[in-house]
Amino acid sequence: MLSIRQSNADKANAKLEELKAQPDETNSAWLTRAGAKDGVLLIGGASLTHFRIRVAQSHARADLKPSSWSLAGILLDESNFLSVPLELSGDSAELAQGNGIRNCKISDYDDPARFPNIAVLRFTRDTEKILANVKLLGGDREAKKPAQRNIIDLPTLMIPWLSFIWICGRASNPLTDGLGLPSAAFVETVYGIAGIELTPGLSSATSCPEAIWQAAKYWQQFYKEAAKTDNSRNAAQQIPTGQYAQRQKAAAADWPKD
Repeated sequence: MLSIRQSNADKANAKLEELKAQPDETNSAWLTRAGAKDGVLLIGGASLTHFRIRVAQSHARADLKPSSWSLAGILLDESNFLSVPLELSGDSAELAQGNGIRNCKISDYDDPARFPNIAVLRFTRDTEKILANVKLLGGDREAKKPAQRNIIDLPTLMIPWLSFIWICGRASNPLTDGLGLPSAAFVETVYGIAGIELTPGLSSATSCPEAIWQAAKYWQQFYKEAAKTDNSRNAAQQIPTGQYAQRQKAAAADWPKD
């Protein structure tokens, strides 16, 4: 059973600011207006797959409402981010060789009707260390270094989530079995290797976009103390900052048909 420890903060993190999307503004345009080129990217989709992921995270909320988020990633620039999406494409063997990690295009998630929610969260200024850890997990073809699936096996984590989305086999909610969403588990592991805890409210190894969101929004005191007491290892750690836009707060799978 997923259990997230509640923060004792009496108000939300003031450094996490709402930047409302303009009418018909694409997510690429929003990122440009936000000046976002690095950090943790959260996306909340309205497709049936993303809707089911958002509902599954109700277990991570005290009010039992669906999450606003369904995908986590590491932003590379205004056009690209790294993630472990559940949408399958290309040679499945190559997916396994890269530990499920893919270079995703913002343009594929640009439609505000299909992907109404977006946020960029910054937990550190040391982006070079974060990207180096990505190569550790996903491998480095130029350096001929294989992916380290012994650290976290993301393709294996994808299987129960695909089963849940497709309603195959047991089709139970993976979060209730302590199995985090692959994209969030990827991001959390990359930051964790750098000594930065993304989900201090979790009582288990489960990770999901909602837990990362709650950490950025309500655990500012934790990060303030961590940066103060562990400067030798986490010199770049900071109180989370960022921007977000939530066009669809109540989860629904109802984007317009083509």
